Amino acid sequence: MFCDACGKLITDGTGVGRAILCRNCFPDVTAEIERHREAGKPTDAITIARQIFRETHSVGSYLLPDIPEQLWITAKYKAVDEGLTMRELILKALHEYIAP
Repeated sequence: MFCDACGKLITDGTGVGRAILCRNCFPDVTAEIERHREAGKPTDAITIARQIFRETHSVGSYLLPDIPEQLWITAKYKAVDEGLTMRELILKALHEYIAP
């Protein structure tokens, strides 16, 4: 089976609604579901997971290969804690690093 949010083959994942998610995508999808819930928007997990997939694999996406796994996992949890998407977290970090 494949993760609905990243498209990777998974052997053990978790189901959220109708979505099948790998352990790495679970925090992103649940955070987005919570943002939708707070905004009063529909919270269909499969729709949200597929939206994340489309955003991740759309034109203009950039790949950063070989990110250490523990660093990536820590960043994902920090994004959830701050209520940010990974894109927002990375842009925030770049801005803070580059800005005088």
